[in-house]
Amino acid sequence: MTALWREMRRELAAWLGSVKLAIVLFLAIAAASITGTVIPQGESLGFYQQNYPEAGQGPVVWGFVTWRFLLGLGLNDVYRSWWFVALLLLLAANLTTCTFRRQLPMLKSARNWKFYTEPRQLTKFALRTVFPAEGNGLLAEQLRAARYKVHEQDGLLYAHKGVVGRVGPIVVHASLLLIMAGALVGAFGGFKTQRQAMPGQSFDLIDVDRSRLSLARTPDWKVRVNRFWIDYRPDGSVEQFHSDLSVLSPTGKELKRKTISVNDPLVYDGVTLYQASWAVGALKLRVNDSPLIAIDLVPVKAPNNQEAWGRAIPFDRQGRVALQVVTRGLQGSLMLLPFNARSGEPIREGIAPARVGRPVTVLGQRLVVEQLVGQTGIQIKADPGIPLVYTGFGLLMIALAMSYLSHSQVWAIYQDGRLHVAGRTNRAQLSFERELVRLVNAAQSPAIPLAPGTLSPAQE
Repeated sequence: MTALWREMRRELAAWLGSVKLAIVLFLAIAAASITGTVIPQGESLGFYQQNYPEAGQGPVVWGFVTWRFLLGLGLNDVYRSWWFVALLLLLAANLTTCTFRRQLPMLKSARNWKFYTEPRQLTKFALRTVFPAEGNGLLAEQLRAARYKVHEQDGLLYAHKGVVGRVGPIVVHASLLLIMAGALVGAFGGFKTQRQAMPGQSFDLIDVDRSRLSLARTPDWKVRVNRFWIDYRPDGSVEQFHSDLSVLSPTGKELKRKTISVNDPLVYDGVTLYQASWAVGALKLRVNDSPLIAIDLVPVKAPNNQEAWGRAIPFDRQGRVALQVVTRGLQGSLMLLPFNARSGEPIREGIAPARVGRPVTVLGQRLVVEQLVGQTGIQIKADPGIPLVYTGFGLLMIALAMSYLSHSQVWAIYQDGRLHVAGRTNRAQLSFERELVRLVNAAQSPAIPLAPGTLSPAQE
């Protein structure tokens, strides 16, 4: 029974540390990541029902992708689904097993060294030669000059360099484990949400999007939008948009203030607030001599699918006429579109352009749009795994550079007035052969120089 258990453990370890399993897991994680990029993540149930309807409710995406299919497999929240976490854990086990079963023994073997005592032992190497010499002293000097670590004993020589190249794969595995650990910590220790607010409004972070297993602490502070504005280019397109934000304590004390823009977020208490979007949230107008009227705006369809905001408001006491107010931004231009409130037919003679602050007459009534109020869209994210991910990527770059270093070894045996030399490397074979030819030529006294490519077979 003990022997059977040992054999099962050996087979399991061999499978768990196999390269084939690593390739399959990498492909599966890549496919899942692509799916999580193509399918919007963390949206409401209504969003998926509308965009991924079932048969009979609308065209089915790709013929089989419905909202029930997505939610059933957790494709609406890929990176926190149980199967994605299982893939990451299995890959972590694969890398760990491979490190202990292969990479560490290879490193240990590279650090251990031994002399060959008989010339016939060097015949197994593809790169080898023999030449007359008075000892291995000249070769040892040349090897040391080439930054080899040289060991000598009674006419025997062993030299090596580039052992750090054997450490590279181990560091690669460690960096990948750090990246995956950061991803898991971020998934279950963080949260994200979005907020829309106009200047003067505040919002809290009580209702955030996070996993049921999340260990994140919800901040008790609030955020106030002090000001929001947009920079436009000469052609009227948006160049940049800015939000002046204040972080407020539960008692209303300002803890931090910063003006954020795209790619310049505010970071406080481990939470990052990004400038993500904008909208025209409201307008303020007067009709004839009325008080100032505040009207909230919503996104509306505009020609050529251009972004616009507007609202329909009653425009006469009898309820027969309504007025659609539409704007494409905060630059001050609007369109006033009166229509029949019962039939929806436009009243073309009443259509008029308008500018903020300038009176305009529509169907005999005087209107002044006094102000367009911008609305900022803030993305809020807390990800405590980011330091681990950044550290992992930094190590990965270092490890990849280390992995390109060749581990080169040279053996020499001095016997009967002749020096037998052989060598090998794990990569950059041609460069190593040229280096070994140069070292051998420099170690010979009056001997005929070797040319690259003539190091094998042995010259007897």
